[in-house]
Amino acid sequence: MEKRFFFRFLPVVFLLFFLPASLVAAGYIPFWFRIPLLLFSFCLTVLYSYYRGFTLRDLGIRRDNLAASLRVNSVVTLCFSVLMGLLFYFELIPGPYFPAMGVFLPFYLLVSSPLQEFLFRGFLFAEMRASGVRSGFLLVVFSALLFSFIHIVYGDWLTLVLTFLIGFVWGGIYYRIPNIAGLSVFHAIAGMLALLAGVARNM
Repeated sequence: MEKRFFFRFLPVVFLLFFLPASLVAAGYIPFWFRIPLLLFSFCLTVLYSYYRGFTLRDLGIRRDNLAASLRVNSVVTLCFSVLMGLLFYFELIPGPYFPAMGVFLPFYLLVSSPLQEFLFRGFLFAEMRASGVRSGFLLVVFSALLFSFIHIVYGDWLTLVLTFLIGFVWGGIYYRIPNIAGLSVFHAIAGMLALLAGVARNM
């Protein structure tokens, strides 16, 4: 690994992703404050991306491959739905769950999912590449691990496993078809399916 990976990328990851999630999981920051933290991390990341000179294309904000992204992600979401059904069938998840979400539902669909895709696919891939990471496998794995880790705040091992697996798949799709809009649509759908299936009930 190049020096810039250790001296630039890792400190950024620690401050933007690892530290906030760890503080929430440990109880030093209230659980409800995770949403303001997500928004704060997004704002810092946007400013840092501007400072680093990342273009919209670098961050996966583009239209030329949107149709391909939507097609591939629709198939993945269908497979994820089947997985949720199998987990329910084998009683590995609690089953149908309909929480009183209030404003959280539109926030999750319209804000949280796109922000997470920007952070964990668009920004992370751009920053890792700028820090000298060339291996597609490492790009995908780092992204999936960090995406899974922020879900530690829910204190549920199954949520960590599922978010790593879907994060790995989404990372692979993004590596091949770098478009966060297509991922955001199906991130929102998959996230709501998982929540309604009883995963991450504290959400």
